[in-house]
Amino acid sequence: MKPLSLTLRLFLVGTALVAVAGWFALGQVLDSVKPAVRQSTEETLVDTANLLAEMLAADLRAGTLGEGDLPRVLAAYGQRRPDADIHGIRKDDVTHRIYVTDANGIVLLDSAGLAVGEDYSQWNDVFLTLRGRYGARTSRTVPADERSTVMHVAAPIRDGERIIGSVTVAKPNASVQPFIELAEHRLVVLALWLMAAGIVLGGLLSGWLSHAIRRLTRFADAVTAGQRPAVPRLPGSELTQLANALDTMRTRLEGKDYVERYVQTLTHELKSPLAAIQGAAELLRRDMTAAQRERFLASIQAESARLQSLSRRPLRQTPVGWRRGRL
Repeated sequence: MKPLSLTLRLFLVGTALVAVAGWFALGQVLDSVKPAVRQSTEETLVDTANLLAEMLAADLRAGTLGEGDLPRVLAAYGQRRPDADIHGIRKDDVTHRIYVTDANGIVLLDSAGLAVGEDYSQWNDVFLTLRGRYGARTSRTVPADERSTVMHVAAPIRDGERIIGSVTVAKPNASVQPFIELAEHRLVVLALWLMAAGIVLGGLLSGWLSHAIRRLTRFADAVTAGQRPAVPRLPGSELTQLANALDTMRTRLEGKDYVERYVQTLTHELKSPLAAIQGAAELLRRDMTAAQRERFLASIQAESARLQSLSRRPLRQTPVGWRRGRL
């Protein structure tokens, strides 16, 4: 089985990192969408409850809360049909429920008409508000169904500093769930696009690096084959430095081969004059005429001059770069 190339390995590792990091980040963001939307909704309920508390304070102090137009207004509010299109999500009914209690927690008014006269003093929204604390709760209308949860936020109705009742604004979480799902869907699509873009960018970078490495490999193969190619222009200082190092190595290897060949040639050329000098020296030990002796001495001098010429030739023929220490 052919091993994976370095660039392919880098691409696969980069893709895995992008996918894992993107999925982890997406999970963290998705986990924060629902709480963020519900916190925003709760903040709106707080404002609405406090506004209603101020509007109802005068009638509750006078004991005329049920005698005015408010019961009819609340009943009519519950029947309204907004027919609204909010970023592609239809809203055809109002989902706020409003109920008012007295100082003992007894329900005086209920926009849904469900709990008038009931004792709500033990529900957290009423219980805490009547004691001067922030009253809020989330309860399920269907115990086994998590999607049936309803947020309740209450505000105190005051007579001066005395709390004389409470007003609660309730909103089903199911009414904001479509917006949560829409936000989550958009985040998932955006995350997938970003991950795809990261993978494509990683592929382009891997291809760019692979192309540069292939050029460097071809250069190294040419050097190995004994050719003298030009140093390629490569991206990145590291690859350029490696190419220059290969070129320097080639030059030094060429110089080494030259020296080895020259030494072999010089050794062969030195054998002839050395043999001639050795032979003349042996003959000079014998008896001979003065003319013969002069002839052998002249031969020794000629061969010595030849040796001296051969010894000077390397300095003349060795390239200047190598005489300066490149080998």
